[in-house]
Amino acid sequence: MKGLNSAQFEKSIRRNRIFLIVSLVFLFATIFLIVLGVKNQNKEIPNPVSMKDLKFNSETKDDVYAYIDVNTEPYLFAAYENDGVEDDAKFYFVMDANNNLYVVYMESDDYKKLNVKNIKENPIKIVGLTKEIQSDVKELAISSYNEEMGEIYLTDENFKDYVGLIYLDMVTDGSDLSIYYIAGGVSFLFFLGFFTTYLTGYLKNKKIFGKYSKEELERISSEIYQIEETNPYSKMKLYLLNDYIVDTSNNIVILRYTDILWAYPYEYRYNGLLVNKNIKVINNKNKIYEIANTKFLDKNKDLTLQEILNKLAEKDLDIILGYNKENKKKFKEKLKNQK
Repeated sequence: MKGLNSAQFEKSIRRNRIFLIVSLVFLFATIFLIVLGVKNQNKEIPNPVSMKDLKFNSETKDDVYAYIDVNTEPYLFAAYENDGVEDDAKFYFVMDANNNLYVVYMESDDYKKLNVKNIKENPIKIVGLTKEIQSDVKELAISSYNEEMGEIYLTDENFKDYVGLIYLDMVTDGSDLSIYYIAGGVSFLFFLGFFTTYLTGYLKNKKIFGKYSKEELERISSEIYQIEETNPYSKMKLYLLNDYIVDTSNNIVILRYTDILWAYPYEYRYNGLLVNKNIKVINNKNKIYEIANTKFLDKNKDLTLQEILNKLAEKDLDIILGYNKENKKKFKEKLKNQK
């Protein structure tokens, strides 16, 4: 920015740059997470192991990539419900050419591929990940199988000898890529938020400084430097100079007193709770600025704001002070006369 040598100007600009730095951190995090997701997506899938060799092995762990050569139509025996609606994925019995019985968890599209009349002559290979059979699924498998057979064939004791300890999950792909893309999406939203905040502040500051010459900015900076130690409003980052008001609490605000038409105290509330009090200043271009932002716990904020308004009155520039219907009407007339 041209003509800047005041520490307060530099602090305000530096504060805004923090948003840029944070946004870039989130941008790099987004790129990193997406690259990880793509890398895992393209990772070579291992050759599946026969489910027949795994289902009776007590050492078989979850998420082993396995296959079954199915030669019977699937038999549905269990499904989970959400709010009374069955999930698309369900539990089925299937068999291979050697009459080995398996439990498979699959979606309707996979079921339709297996539910064909000629599957006995043309077995279909299915692949998925091994999962431990949970007790609720086991109970439903036993009762459904026995009901279909018309006699007690499967029991809790012999279940592992016929069906095994695991089932084939065709729904979960095991790559868990969603976590990378979800985290990347969240990170990108943070990037957009912080970068938008930075860009808004940058453009506002650029617009403010563009209104003043290098000489004016140097004079303003010099005045701020001279009163820095004695300024009663330093904590608010507000400076009442000879010809200008300067506020660096958020984005930089520089206003000539002669451009101000109306000033009045304003309070922000959230769910009825007072969050902030400041002064709204409207210039001869009908632009609204906020200055003198007080801290929430400042007990003297009302007195401080009134003191600032009194100092504006002392400038004897016919600035309208305070908010009411009469002042609103005066402002409209005054603004009309400016054009």
